[in-house]
Amino acid sequence: MAQIEHPVALILEIHTRSLNQYHRLTQFPVRIGRALDNDIILSDATVSSHHMEIDLADNGQLVIRNLSEENGSKVNRQALSDKPLTLELGKEPVDLLLGARRARVMHSGMNIAKTSVRNCAGLYKLFCKPAWSIALMVFTLFVFLFEKYLETIYAKEASYYFSDLMPYLLAMIVLTLVVSGVSRLSIRRWEIGSALSFAALLMLGPQLLGELGHKLNYLFTATWPMEWVSLVGDFLWMPFLLYLYVRLVHHSTARNAIGLALLFSAPMTLYQVSDYADQMAIAAEYTGEAEFSRELSSLNIHLAPTLSIDEFIVQLNNELTTEDSESVASEN
Repeated sequence: MAQIEHPVALILEIHTRSLNQYHRLTQFPVRIGRALDNDIILSDATVSSHHMEIDLADNGQLVIRNLSEENGSKVNRQALSDKPLTLELGKEPVDLLLGARRARVMHSGMNIAKTSVRNCAGLYKLFCKPAWSIALMVFTLFVFLFEKYLETIYAKEASYYFSDLMPYLLAMIVLTLVVSGVSRLSIRRWEIGSALSFAALLMLGPQLLGELGHKLNYLFTATWPMEWVSLVGDFLWMPFLLYLYVRLVHHSTARNAIGLALLFSAPMTLYQVSDYADQMAIAAEYTGEAEFSRELSSLNIHLAPTLSIDEFIVQLNNELTTEDSESVASEN
C-alpha cells in the first residue's frame, strides 16, 4: 500500500442525514468531540465531549486515539482500544465511528463517485417536468370524476360530481406534502413537482389496473385475471413508484432504492395481507361471484366464441331436464 508524502492534504468526511460535511485537516493533532474547545465539533448526543484524536506521524501514517469512555470509537469496523492505532492511508478511505456518528478520513487524491445525472427522458419525465406533474394530476382527477359519473344512475348537477372530487384532491395534496417533506429532510430540497407526480400515480395506478382487470375478465370469461391484476396493484405498485422516486429524486443506488421502497411500503403491504386474509376467510363461508361471465356484446372480443341463442336454449333445456329428473328421483 503506497504511503502519502508528508505534508499531505487530509480530509475528514462527517456523515450527516443528507449532505455530508467536509473538514480539511492541516494542523495536527486534530481533536474531535462535542465540547466547544475541540478542533472539530460534532453536535451528536452519542459523541463524547472529547471523543477522538487524529494525528499524523512523520512517515505519513495516521495515529488515531480513542478519548471516549462512554460510547467508544471504531476504525474500519474494529473497536479502538485505549492504545493508539497506527495505520497507513492508501487508496481506500479509513472508516471511523464516533458513538453513532460515522466519518471517513481521505486524502485529496482519492476518486469520488460519478455524478448522478437527472434523467428526464421517457417515464422519468413524469417526475422532473412540472408541466407533466400538473397534467398527471388533472388526468387523475378526471378519471375519478368519470368513474363517479358512470356510477351515478340519475342526472346530477355538476357541483355534485366536483364535490365528490374534493376527498381525492385533498388526499393528493396531503400525500404530496408528506413526500416532499421527507425529501426536504433527506436531501434538503423541496421536490413538490416530483412528489405530486408520485401522489397522482399512486392513486391513478389501482384505478387503471382495475379497468384492465375487468377487460381481461371479459376477454378470458374468467375472474382470475382480475385477481392477478389486483395482486400487482396492491403489493407491487407502491414499491415500484417509491423505487422510481428514490432513484430519480434522491439519486440513490439501485440497492438503496429497493431497500427504501420495501421499507416505506411495508405498512401498506401488511394491511393488504390482513385484508386478503379476511377476504379468503369470507370466501370460504359464503358464495362468491360467478366463476365466469357470458355477457354478449356487439364488440365481443372473447378468445373463445360465445354461445349462440340456439345452443343456449339447448343447454338450458338439458339442465332443466336433469334437474327435473333428479327432483322426481328424490321424491320416489
